[in-house]
Amino acid sequence: MHWRSAICDAALMTNFSTGQLYTHPQFYYLGHFSKFILPNSQRLWTDVLGSKSYSGKNRDYGTCTGDDGLQATAALRPDGKVATVVLNCGDDAIEFKLQNGNKALKATVPAHGIQTYIFEQQTVSAEVFV
Repeated sequence: MHWRSAICDAALMTNFSTGQLYTHPQFYYLGHFSKFILPNSQRLWTDVLGSKSYSGKNRDYGTCTGDDGLQATAALRPDGKVATVVLNCGDDAIEFKLQNGNKALKATVPAHGIQTYIFEQQTVSAEVFV
């Protein structure tokens, strides 16, 4: 979408001439984040260890492929719980271990999947091991 020569993107776009509504995948990601990362949450330091990470040429906005590996972020919610969101844009499932303090969880995120894990706070960071 272009607006006055600026390249823009939106979670929802409408073609007013045809009445067609286009829903970008980020619409669903935003809904996922909004459901689990509550207002006034504080982002926590999150390390993803052992996963590949894209380092090639710049790509189009919103591009997410298997070259990006497993991605994760965590936030301390106002209720004292930690919400950790993991994203897999690849074509294969990824097994990983989520660790916070002395607690850990072994899990699998499916291909093209986004998942959130909610747990009691142990430390002020989260680590994800692939």
